[in-house]
Amino acid sequence: MFDIKRVNHKVVAALPSMLRTVTRCAPKRMQSGMLQLALNRFFQSELSRGELSFMQHKTVVISVADIALEFGICLDGNKLQVQLMPAQQDLLLKAELADFIAMISNTSDPDTLFFRRRLQMLGDTELGLYCKNLLDSIGPERLPPLVPGLLHWLAQQQTVLKPVKPAIDQA
Repeated sequence: MFDIKRVNHKVVAALPSMLRTVTRCAPKRMQSGMLQLALNRFFQSELSRGELSFMQHKTVVISVADIALEFGICLDGNKLQVQLMPAQQDLLLKAELADFIAMISNTSDPDTLFFRRRLQMLGDTELGLYCKNLLDSIGPERLPPLVPGLLHWLAQQQTVLKPVKPAIDQA
């Protein structure tokens, strides 16, 4: 008999490994181009209103530890630029995929993850607070129609999969 819960469990458990393979094998130029396109579309209205000016001459590095993805975001004029393995880092946000999904889907608060040591923020804390406040003001409803539901489902599955998880490595 087909057990959807078992299939869900296996798919969610395999997701970080599959994405780690993609980040290792996909051309770096394609990865950075797709991230840059997605971020510029997502923040289009904020970019046009100048609300990301706090990022001028700053680089925010996002590190998704369990899928070996690290990229920097900086503001160049009125466009976000993405660079894999950036040379500069003013702020580092590091967590595992499940925690980033939980934050994006609003199933976990970034402050809670930070105090539970599941989200690391290293560097310019003022820049980090600006980023957090901006993201809090937007919410997941801006994402394409099916994405919020998918992210919420993934967050729920990951909670069932690993209800108590140790903090990420401090390295």
